[in-house]
Amino acid sequence: MSMEVVVFACQQAVPDPDALRNLWGKSEVRLRVLPEPCSSKLEAFQLLRTLATPVDLVWVIGCEEQLCRYDEGSHRAGGRMTYTKKYLGEIGLEPARVGRSVLTPGDRSALAAIVAEINDRVQALGPSPLRQAPGGAARRSAK
Repeated sequence: MSMEVVVFACQQAVPDPDALRNLWGKSEVRLRVLPEPCSSKLEAFQLLRTLATPVDLVWVIGCEEQLCRYDEGSHRAGGRMTYTKKYLGEIGLEPARVGRSVLTPGDRSALAAIVAEINDRVQALGPSPLRQAPGGAARRSAK
């Protein structure tokens, strides 16, 4: 079964989404990069709805707090991520299915490390239990 990762990327932190795609390279895991004006623009319901599509992992890349052009944008994004993880735990889905990284714009080596972290996480988690098996029963991730 192929897996999919969605990355919401702040346009300030990741001004060139193709750089992220190029670092991902060829993989059995599909990567979708969705540029956002700021990571603070994402709401918990958007992250949860994306996971329900089903996607195997959702990741948010934003600016470091002191570099955020909206002053508190990265701080707000962190709070929303905490809420989302708590909610996922309450409904029985792994909180690790959402992740967040902060990045100094233009730091290509840090971006490469983030890409490696995302890939490692999705490989460790495996397919989302929300993916339906042919008989209609939810497929559990292998551990």
